[in-house]
Amino acid sequence: MAARIIFNPAAGNGKAVKILESVKPYLRDQDIEIVTTKGPGHATELAREVANEKDLTVISLGGDGTHHEVINGLMPMGKTIFGVIPAGTGNDFVRVLHYPASLEQMVHTALYGPNRWFDLGAIDDQYFLTVAGAGFDAEVAGWANKHKKQGNGTWVFIRGILYNALGYRPQPMTVTIDGHSTTQNTFMIAMGNTQYIAGGMNICPQADPHDGQFEIMWVEGIKPWQILPLLTRVFRGTHVKRSVVKTFPARELTVEGPSGLWVHADGELIGHLPVHVKTIPKAIRVHMGI
Repeated sequence: MAARIIFNPAAGNGKAVKILESVKPYLRDQDIEIVTTKGPGHATELAREVANEKDLTVISLGGDGTHHEVINGLMPMGKTIFGVIPAGTGNDFVRVLHYPASLEQMVHTALYGPNRWFDLGAIDDQYFLTVAGAGFDAEVAGWANKHKKQGNGTWVFIRGILYNALGYRPQPMTVTIDGHSTTQNTFMIAMGNTQYIAGGMNICPQADPHDGQFEIMWVEGIKPWQILPLLTRVFRGTHVKRSVVKTFPARELTVEGPSGLWVHADGELIGHLPVHVKTIPKAIRVHMGI
């Protein structure tokens, strides 16, 4: 078997089913197994079954939540090569892979393209590909996961931002790096292994999954009327120029705050504060475009 495709039929509000039917002609006469998830967490189990096969490519056909589950099945071994066929709501991970626009070429790249070592983030026993965070972004992620069937793409996240903007109140958070702690009233904190969240928001514009560190983006406790003007800058990544935003690199950090505050990773709610977050350099090989 050259590859295993882990297919999530629930991804993208039905989009994944259509994409699978579209790619099947490109998979004929190839030694490729397609396995279908049956519910939350199943993609992790299906990935774990083959996690020790170093000559195997594992493809996640779904959204960022599916990719999150698959990578958590492949780690901590990290022996297989990973690729994706995007079919979700946000599709943020694939934005850094430089895949071709053509579906046929995209599938070929996901299966056979050049591979490069990627860093991952880790929070306790959870691994993540893109961005983890606490505060406003975690609240929006939770809202978006509940409402994915009511829209597609970035619009779901924009609706979540608008819904949560007026009612959200900043909370005190403490960040500790190398034994040095800083506390401030916080709107949100994001830890970027890659740049994007929420369907293309360039939240951590300097994040690079090949440099062995996160870009941290920490926003102080802003007023409700300041939220939308700041967030309109996020798609271009210019929000980091505002005085209320701090950015800095870190390989490892602890984030503390009220115990009821959610934490997300790859847009999936994974727990509450406090958390210890670290980079896993060169954790897994990923098929990329040129």
